[in-house]
Amino acid sequence: MSDDACAWIREIIQATLPSLPEEKIKLLVEKLTLQGVESREDLKYVREEDMVDFIRPIQCRKLLDSWKSQDPVSSAVTPPRQLSTSSSGSSSSMSSPQPSPHLHIKKNWPETFQVNWNKMPPELLSTVMSGKRPSPSDRRQFVRVLVDEMRKYEANPTRAQCLIITRNVIRQYPQSFADTLHDGKTMIGGGYESLLSQVKVRIENLNRHNTLARHRASKNATGAVTARGPADSYGCTRWQPELPPEETEDSLEGLRQKMTNIFKHEGLAGAERGEIHKLMEQTYYLQRKLINATPAASLEDIKSQWPYLFLPRSMCAHFELLTDIQILRIMEAFPEDQGRIITEYFKAHPSNNEVKKVLSLENGITFPNILDLLMAHFKETKDALILEADVSATAATVKTSLTLPDSPRLIILGPVISDQRWMVSIEGQVVCEGASFVLGLAVLFTCYYNFNLQYQDQASCTLEFIQRSCVGINPERGTKARQRKVTSKKSGRMVQKKVASLNPHVCTLIRKLMDFEWDFV
Repeated sequence: MSDDACAWIREIIQATLPSLPEEKIKLLVEKLTLQGVESREDLKYVREEDMVDFIRPIQCRKLLDSWKSQDPVSSAVTPPRQLSTSSSGSSSSMSSPQPSPHLHIKKNWPETFQVNWNKMPPELLSTVMSGKRPSPSDRRQFVRVLVDEMRKYEANPTRAQCLIITRNVIRQYPQSFADTLHDGKTMIGGGYESLLSQVKVRIENLNRHNTLARHRASKNATGAVTARGPADSYGCTRWQPELPPEETEDSLEGLRQKMTNIFKHEGLAGAERGEIHKLMEQTYYLQRKLINATPAASLEDIKSQWPYLFLPRSMCAHFELLTDIQILRIMEAFPEDQGRIITEYFKAHPSNNEVKKVLSLENGITFPNILDLLMAHFKETKDALILEADVSATAATVKTSLTLPDSPRLIILGPVISDQRWMVSIEGQVVCEGASFVLGLAVLFTCYYNFNLQYQDQASCTLEFIQRSCVGINPERGTKARQRKVTSKKSGRMVQKKVASLNPHVCTLIRKLMDFEWDFV
């Protein structure tokens, strides 16, 4: 076999099976040479049994498919571990390459697609090989080259096709491209959302004048675009638990009635008994059964049957049973863990005038100040999440002096101080009271999960940031955001807005914070 053909075969094996060790590639090439393969054309005679001693059956079939197609685009790619950092980079222009009409493209091309690392900048190659995160400019160049290569197969790849490719990139190089929290290990969702978003934006930008390449959303028989609502169990590990062993619904009902009787005689002060918190934990099954009932039980009904559920400690304890997350401990640690990075990032990169205004107050690194910065960045008004009332206000006076919306609100009584008094309202009524701003924010957040509520539109970005970056709830699918109706730019009619599993604004900020922290530390 000629050196040229040998190198070509090695290249195809590396492109098709990037995780195959170098030693196995060498042995496989030698085996094929001994069996009489002398040119590229001879590969069509190779069979699965000729290679099964060195690689697994599925790997054999992948190689056979690759050799049969002999796709000139695929043959030009190799993973970065095989390249020297002297590879020359190339910039991508707006006239990106279009797919050849004579090139036979398989429907499953995204599954075998390989990144063309030969076209990447040397700095990017060096960064990826060392397991570091690329600079924002190198990342943008990576996206440009990646999209150009994808569009050789299809002018406007669908989101599903882009998802397959970006997910594969994240699997191979998580340290360099994955969306992670500040620890660099915990992935946000599937870890691919920000890269996927950048790829799709680039594709849409290149196709903005190409109407023939655009895709239409599939519609059902009535002509309406099919849509799915968010799952109430989003982010939960014990949304509807099984009946505890050695317990019956009747025995648990007896425990519930015991707590109700204590409340009738002692009110909320009865919670000072140590047994109340134990009884609440024992009856968690019944609490979830009522909350998850269809049709949904009213808040008044839940409160009448479970009065001790609406105490700060009980709300946090219920949330912990629901999600396995100690929310108060996590929120108390957040300003110290991430507050400085968030504050310094906005000082270096203030995104708008409202952010500058918050920074000018110099209130220090506290949760209230961090919250103000986030809401200013996302252009969300503070009253979408927090309302203010007089320091002497009561639940009765708050209800008459403020307009309480249906969605949860944290009501702050007086100026923000360490032992801040607060109330939480849901469906226009005060349901919980306590002291300490962080505890109030923790209780507010638990409401969305404990009672199967969705984030209000006006504060959905801030709430999702808290959910993912602070609390650490990062499901790959689903969302707590509402599906809103917006005016279509094309038709001018009201249409249902698509809701992404991971809000792109939140994802972008988390990625930028991580890149900033990498350089800042």
